[in-house]
Amino acid sequence: MVDRVKDKVALVTGATRGIGEGISRLLASEGAKVVLTGIDAGAGARLAAELVGQGAEAIFLAADVRDAVQCQASIDGAVTTFGRLDILVNNAGIFPSASLEETTPQLWDDVFAVNVRGAFFCCRAAIPVMQRQQSGVIINIGSTLPFRGASDRFAYATSKGALLTLTRGLAQVYARDHIRANWITVGWVASPGEIELRSAIHGNGQSFLAGAATNRPFGRHEDVADIAAGVLYLASDEASHVTGCELNISGGMWT
Repeated sequence: MVDRVKDKVALVTGATRGIGEGISRLLASEGAKVVLTGIDAGAGARLAAELVGQGAEAIFLAADVRDAVQCQASIDGAVTTFGRLDILVNNAGIFPSASLEETTPQLWDDVFAVNVRGAFFCCRAAIPVMQRQQSGVIINIGSTLPFRGASDRFAYATSKGALLTLTRGLAQVYARDHIRANWITVGWVASPGEIELRSAIHGNGQSFLAGAATNRPFGRHEDVADIAAGVLYLASDEASHVTGCELNISGGMWT
């Protein structure tokens, strides 16, 4: 299948690398008009230019999801540029390594500011647009950790649990506006951010992850393409009756 989201307008937060970049690339290749947002203006501009060079319609809008004004401006920018907003992917997130005892109030607030408040700000800005259209899709990028806990990422796990609750609320409250809201349970992805985190802890993140992959149920970590494929399905008309869904892409890590 091709052009599964043709002419749909998609905004992806945290789009400049890793999972967000992979999602943006796949949506663009399937015909979406993509609005990339993030805090790395150089990377965002380069990715947008690359996608345009490949024949896609794409723009980059610098936005820090911790700021409600910037979130509103990014949604407004998408509508001003492309006339509508069909897909919102709340992907931006941070995942510092810290146990409960090591989690300072500032770290806790920082994690929730990006992982929960950022998604809330973007949803609050996007919902009125989608209500006027009587259509829209919100996809929140989650984690296995709300279900199983994590001693070394306590704040992150808790924040993703809050995001799951937000997703369920959106799905129930806005169904009559034909707005769908779904969540992806993301397993262990060997993303650039994960490699950096593991390098800080273990010295060589790539070697650590390669060794850890041998103990995974499918013998490998999830990759960016796995998550992007799930987003594409949920964003497409194939999922037109799917809302409040927890799509598990964890390779048996959490079932």
